[in-house]
Amino acid sequence: MPLQTPPPPAQITLAQVEMPLLPGSDPVILAAFHWTLLHSPSLRGVVSQLPAADRKARYRLVPDLDSNYGYLRIQATGDLYHIDIGVSFLGWSRCGDALEPWVATALFLALQTARHGKVRETGNPQALRFIRETQAEAFAFQAKVREELAAADPVRMKDLPDGELLYKHAFKPGVYPPAASKDIPRFSQTPTRRPLLHGAP
Repeated sequence: MPLQTPPPPAQITLAQVEMPLLPGSDPVILAAFHWTLLHSPSLRGVVSQLPAADRKARYRLVPDLDSNYGYLRIQATGDLYHIDIGVSFLGWSRCGDALEPWVATALFLALQTARHGKVRETGNPQALRFIRETQAEAFAFQAKVREELAAADPVRMKDLPDGELLYKHAFKPGVYPPAASKDIPRFSQTPTRRPLLHGAP
């Protein structure tokens, strides 16, 4: 009996990892989310837990232009919680970083919030703060995702910077890493990472 070639491994499809998304997510972030979901097992693990972590939560992915690593804005609407997940844009727009690791970090924070019941505790965006331990876990998760993205796309995602250092330097161009191109991407553009300049301290 001739040997048969085993079938190729099944491709991951977005339908296999459902997330309760609201309409109105930023299209650039949404595209980066979908690509990262397909190429990062770590992110798929986080996203697969979101629906059960809080069954009343619904999410929207929006740009965060402050010098932080993400935020959540929560609004109770009837029996549901509408949650804007703020994805930090500054590493990408100022420092030549990729957007995808910051999408993953923001979703990690959303899972931690839902898992520990914080969604039900506040409708005030100023009342939601991430403790130092959660911040450390978020950046450790981001580092793992960066490894997976570099393996998935070694050309576009090579030499990714350290996200925690970008955050600690407030995403200041020319500090860490050196200044990226001045043509800051707009939200309507395709999320293509610009190459980093060499010679970072």
